[in-house]
Amino acid sequence: MERKLGVWPPSSFRRPRASPYPDWSLSTTKPLPYRPFRYGPRYNITMGLRKMVWDDWIELDSDYLSYHTLKAQRIQERGQKCCRTAPEAYDAAIELLEELCEYLSERYPALYRRWENEDGSRWGVSNLVTGEVFDVAERPLREDPMQMCARLVQDDLAIMVEGKDGDYYLLAGAILLAGFWRLQDKFGMKLSGIHTSGDVPGFKDKLERGMMNFFRRVQPESPVLRNNYFFQVDDKLAWSESIGSEDSEGIGWFTAEKNKTIEKHFFRSERQSLRRCVHPMFRALQIKCYRNYSPA
Repeated sequence: MERKLGVWPPSSFRRPRASPYPDWSLSTTKPLPYRPFRYGPRYNITMGLRKMVWDDWIELDSDYLSYHTLKAQRIQERGQKCCRTAPEAYDAAIELLEELCEYLSERYPALYRRWENEDGSRWGVSNLVTGEVFDVAERPLREDPMQMCARLVQDDLAIMVEGKDGDYYLLAGAILLAGFWRLQDKFGMKLSGIHTSGDVPGFKDKLERGMMNFFRRVQPESPVLRNNYFFQVDDKLAWSESIGSEDSEGIGWFTAEKNKTIEKHFFRSERQSLRRCVHPMFRALQIKCYRNYSPA
């Protein structure tokens, strides 16, 4: 029987328990380098999907504290402009928050410790370095669930919800370090609109059809990874000031400063993991952004 668009059958899948990251250290575990394209003279635009090993869902490294500090500053200064959850995506955001707390305490026990009160009614994780305590069972939550997720990881996060028309809509996000796009502009937008409004090269011709088909096929037990990249003419992680003020209108790649020397060009690589939530109706898209300060 063909399912109705916008409705997914419940899933009994549970993520395999993560093994501790071998010899992980906040001071010595360096960011992993990524080349987001194949070596060689030919360049083909593809989604570049590959299977994700569950242990590798979230990567934390020696840049963690600088990311954490910058995110906290951005949350303080910009609030809902960067972190927001629509009512239709709230259950999915709670699922993501709970999953992150479980996973991080398993994968990075030197940084996160799971706790539970005596009667089992409250639980969460404690950050052993910053002293933060995250209670995920209290209601109401102290802050937006996506904002809580943002404080746990170095990644930017987004949840896409399938509508009754079969399109996917951005209805929850913590977009704090994206560099050149703003959650406030894209919130509620269709997946295709997010990419076309950002003038993603080759999207309409090479990627749109395959991406939409993939989003409809992906299952909770089959997460994937991909990489992405772009260039910017400054070294700012949160917002590339070279394209203009973050509060300006009519800005984008096309407004970037021109005629910069090679020393001002920076290559930025993203690692993206994509998975469907177990909760019916939802799928989560999780994005991690790296930067390389070496001139391009």
